[in-house]
Amino acid sequence: MFANYLKTALRSLMRQKNYALINLAGLSFGIAAFILIMLYVQHELKFDHHLSKRDRIFRVVEIQNEPGVGEQHVAITMGPLAKAMLSDFPQVKNAVRLMSAFNVTAVSRGEKSFREDNLYYADPSVIDMFDISFIYGDPAKAMQEPRSVVLSRKVAEKYFGDAAKAMGNTLLFDKTSFTITGVMDDQPETTHFFFDMLVPIATAEALPAFEWMKGWNSNSLVTYVELDRPSSAAEINMGFDDFLKRYAFSKDDGWQYLEMYLQPLSEVYLKSGHIKFQNVTAMGDASMVNVFIVISILILLIACVNFINISIARSVKRSREVGMRKVLGADRGSLIIQFISESAIITLTSVVLALGIVELVLPELNKLLGTVFTIDFISNPMFNAGLLLLFIVISLVSGSYPAFYLSRLHPIAVLRGISGRSGPRSGLLSKVLVVFQFIISVGLLLAVFVIRDQVNFIRNKDLGIQYANRIFVGFGESGFEKIGVIKQELMQHPAIQSVSGCSYVNGVAGSQGPVFVDDSANTKLFVRYGFVDEDFFRSMDVEFADGRDFNGLQSGDINRAVIVNQATVSALGWDNALGRKFVFPQSADSSGKAEIIGVVKDYHYYSLRSPIEPAVWIWSPERFRGVVVKYANSGNRDEIRSFIESKWTSVFPGLPVQMTDATNYLTQNYKGDQTTFTLFIYFTMVSLLLSCLGLFGLTSLLIEQRTRVIGIRKVMGGTVSQIAIHLVKDYLLLVFTAGIIALPAGYFLLQKQLDEFAYHISINVIHLIVPVLLALLIAFLTIVFKAYRAANANPVVALKYE
Repeated sequence: MFANYLKTALRSLMRQKNYALINLAGLSFGIAAFILIMLYVQHELKFDHHLSKRDRIFRVVEIQNEPGVGEQHVAITMGPLAKAMLSDFPQVKNAVRLMSAFNVTAVSRGEKSFREDNLYYADPSVIDMFDISFIYGDPAKAMQEPRSVVLSRKVAEKYFGDAAKAMGNTLLFDKTSFTITGVMDDQPETTHFFFDMLVPIATAEALPAFEWMKGWNSNSLVTYVELDRPSSAAEINMGFDDFLKRYAFSKDDGWQYLEMYLQPLSEVYLKSGHIKFQNVTAMGDASMVNVFIVISILILLIACVNFINISIARSVKRSREVGMRKVLGADRGSLIIQFISESAIITLTSVVLALGIVELVLPELNKLLGTVFTIDFISNPMFNAGLLLLFIVISLVSGSYPAFYLSRLHPIAVLRGISGRSGPRSGLLSKVLVVFQFIISVGLLLAVFVIRDQVNFIRNKDLGIQYANRIFVGFGESGFEKIGVIKQELMQHPAIQSVSGCSYVNGVAGSQGPVFVDDSANTKLFVRYGFVDEDFFRSMDVEFADGRDFNGLQSGDINRAVIVNQATVSALGWDNALGRKFVFPQSADSSGKAEIIGVVKDYHYYSLRSPIEPAVWIWSPERFRGVVVKYANSGNRDEIRSFIESKWTSVFPGLPVQMTDATNYLTQNYKGDQTTFTLFIYFTMVSLLLSCLGLFGLTSLLIEQRTRVIGIRKVMGGTVSQIAIHLVKDYLLLVFTAGIIALPAGYFLLQKQLDEFAYHISINVIHLIVPVLLALLIAFLTIVFKAYRAANANPVVALKYE
């Protein structure tokens, strides 16, 4: 029986090869796009799922509301917090602190020396809370002793060749020896906090340079807590007010504008966009995941709509087939199975072709997203189950109209020609489906144009600082003593125009804190700190609004003079800032005061998502973490990099050189936006292709059904252009209707997305008109060839049709 259904279905499809191919192509591209997006979605949703206690692990987040910066969520906390929470909240069963080992410049063994970005100080409890599996060593003892270190398998093999040889050996952290007490399995890539090397945090706490970790006035690390049950988080959130009064507010540390809450670990990767400062190695965006889920479903629906629309258009011919089958004894059930079988054959073939398309596209997608997606039938059962479900759903959805509508037709009415023609209901359904397709296409086109202009706005906006032809070379915590030497050595190259010391390439450090105006009110302002020398602002083309730069000839400027930005002056309501004084912890003056000597024009030291906030720059060499090298446009970048490396090796022997093109700082800030723009282009093209493919197939069938009408019009004196316009205008009206519906919804959603940027474009009339005109043009070009050809046909042949 099944073989008979299969044979009949194949014969039916072969009789309508062109339309079967249109359905096949549409479904193949639609399913391929859906699979690609779902691979991305699956990747995003499985972050941190390897942690067995993830439902009970929470990250502590602060809400700071200080003058100068307003409300900001910060997931960097104080050193004593974890211990205090364990003591005061019985619901907290465990806690762990993680802090980047930023004081370690290089890790070495013999001639091997590397900078380790994934080296962290941590409490021993990290082993249990984060399910760290040990290959060698005792998890209970591995992080109990100071100056011990646990390595990942990958890092152990990098230094020792064989992970087993690492145990008991030592590594030099700068000039201090650390004993390897354990080798752990490599962490999965799908973790928001990736570490390769772990050192007991007690090691840092014992150092004089980390004395500040014992106080409540410095945020420097991440705190995670494990609760007895997930619902306890609400109880702790309610108790934070009293908790902070006991600890943070009772100290004269300037934290009187502070709140706290617990963020579930399950939300850290995808729902942390509102958190301004945090220490994570990977961060996603739940809203973008939802957007792409919706896009994937809509693209799949467009492909299914093509199938249904063509089925509606073919209903005239198929109705006669149904009538004959019923006369010959076929019941409705067998006809439903027959039509579903045809749909299943096309869907199965489309799934196979889609998998081939995915294999071809995956390398480019992986390159774009920086992922390693693969089609894995063995170790990814969710993929197999999803593929099977996809096959079943598409077969039923796409085959539903012919199966359940055509199979109910009465055979006598069909054979008499009374029924079976595309009546008002089927015609209306067909038009609604065409409008639906182009609503999606116009909406995606609008998104492409708006996102493109926002990306171009970001690229071309004057940031007030120049990154082109600059290289940042980091030397970490201990290189500042030789800054004069390295500047002198690098300036020997004729193409190098300046070398300046700084805390980072953007001129600001990772620190933020209060300053107090030296006035009777002791006015307080929260500012971003920057540490630069006398050459930085000139090197980066940052202009002064008033006053002067640091002067290398005046040693009194070091730690005793400050430069502020215009945002600082505005926040304090000053007309003239020069000569005014601040009181702040970074001042080396015995009086604790530093004088404002200059005001720089506001520049964007962070991305355009954030407004420019008050900032204060100090000439403090011990806070420099590298130098910015500016070179001439005519300079050979590769040759200059080689020169820097050679000089660096001579000045800092044993310290690996770490060079970054300054423009990469901008690229990383907006990498996600550029990726989103590129993906929108690809999926908009797929959406348009499917819509036009369906429109072409639909118009081809409907024009074929109106062949005799066209012939009569031509005999009655109708011109080719008149007939072609008559055939085209109805469909263009549908596309125009789709555009009118799509624009308000698209405008609302895109405006909401743009509002995430402090500086953004405005959606204008051109953004709204161009997508509709482009959709009309594409639809016109899709239809006009077929319409012109039909209008130009011989009327005698047309009148003999059927």
